[in-house]
Amino acid sequence: MSARTLFKLVVWLGVLANWTFAAWVLFFDPHQLLEALNLGPQDRVLWLYNYSVLLAVLSLFYIPAARDPFRYRANAWFLVVGRLVPASTFLLGVLLGYMPRGFLLLFLGDATIGVIQLILLLAIFRRGPAAGDYGYAA
Repeated sequence: MSARTLFKLVVWLGVLANWTFAAWVLFFDPHQLLEALNLGPQDRVLWLYNYSVLLAVLSLFYIPAARDPFRYRANAWFLVVGRLVPASTFLLGVLLGYMPRGFLLLFLGDATIGVIQLILLLAIFRRGPAAGDYGYAA
């Protein structure tokens, strides 16, 4: 399987993970999600609704990059950043005692997806565009 195909697959898996998280909060029980992920009890979850909507919308910007990372180069790089920055925040938050240990699971998920996306994206750009890609020079 090519780096391009794997990149597309990993991006879509990340989008589906984000949408699943958002759907659980928006359409089901956000308190149950907090409990299941061991993210600590919350009296109010309005912030979680806001976070979920933003996460779902952000994921929409990943889709063009999954299809054509050369044409949507900025989206491709931002989707990697969009995984690694939150992962770093979750890890730092736990290490500094600001976030419950359950956030380590979110760190592991985002960091794993982000690092894999970074490796695949570097391989894709190292190889260059293929026929039919934006920027391909025959």
